[in-house]
Amino acid sequence: MHIQEVFDVVDLHAAGEPLRVITGGYPAIPGKTVLDKRDYVAEHLDHYRRRLMFEPWGHEDMYGCLLVPPEREDSLYGLIFMHNEGYSTMCGHATIAVTKLLVETRQVPVPPDADEVRVKFDVPSGQIEAHARMESGKVRSVWFENVPAFAVSLDQRLVVEGRDLTIDVGFGGAYYAVVESRQLGLGVEPDTVDELRIWARRIKAAVEKLALTHHPIDARLNGLYGVIFTDSAHDDAHFDRNLTVFADGQIDRSPCGSCLSTRLAILDAKGAISRNQAYAVESVIDTVFTGQVIGDAAAVPPHRAVRTVIEGEAYVVGFRRFFVNPDDPVKPFLVR
Repeated sequence: MHIQEVFDVVDLHAAGEPLRVITGGYPAIPGKTVLDKRDYVAEHLDHYRRRLMFEPWGHEDMYGCLLVPPEREDSLYGLIFMHNEGYSTMCGHATIAVTKLLVETRQVPVPPDADEVRVKFDVPSGQIEAHARMESGKVRSVWFENVPAFAVSLDQRLVVEGRDLTIDVGFGGAYYAVVESRQLGLGVEPDTVDELRIWARRIKAAVEKLALTHHPIDARLNGLYGVIFTDSAHDDAHFDRNLTVFADGQIDRSPCGSCLSTRLAILDAKGAISRNQAYAVESVIDTVFTGQVIGDAAAVPPHRAVRTVIEGEAYVVGFRRFFVNPDDPVKPFLVR
């Protein structure tokens, strides 16, 4: 075989949402910060993202994370997140899955009989501290404190395709619009996913015209990343249920960590939740993340910000090695 460009990856999922951790294959990436490195990858190495995310190696809803050297001395790695459209600024399910992988492969030292192990990561929107809860030497679950989250606009009225909607907009490492799915006459269910995907594109286009998603500190964090549809929970013990459509119509199978951070900041701003209380949120496939507001964060002027904690489980499903065969006529493609 004629082998070129070899990539080593580990495939995981967190609450059903896939993650492909890329551990080898990329050249050295220049840049002082993770945002700088992300910019370089997007400009010079984006063909690798398409190769690793798209078919035939991946699929339209594949999600990836490239491990790079950190920018801070106390961080283990920098994390560059990627998907079907490009690169995101924060990802909670990926943070949970990467922590699981690094702790269970002992790239993070685990003291004997440790109940919890801590690791820090640099992400495009800041620094994340993650904690692996240990049980018999294995990671039972992972929780992390996200970057400061804040509400941007509450009860924003807009008209989409002739329908009056009320939405909220907030930031949890990325910008999201939150919509009650019942406003569209739809529940958050597997058989409504295609309709919600269509509505997400329409809502995203309408919200972007409002110019609400301009980050006060770094313009590279600008832009509406996704639309979160909420619904009542299937399980009465849970707070509610949501589905996130992000990037280029990509569907999140998990409850979405940065989404939950955003929702908590919005709910806190409305006085709809209590602080230091964990709320369980279901995904469209009935998996669960929990989250809570643990206090105020430093303001992100003009926004008041809060500290949020997100917790979930992840599982390793495969160790794989991909390579480019120049004799193969099929190039990376995205099915729509």
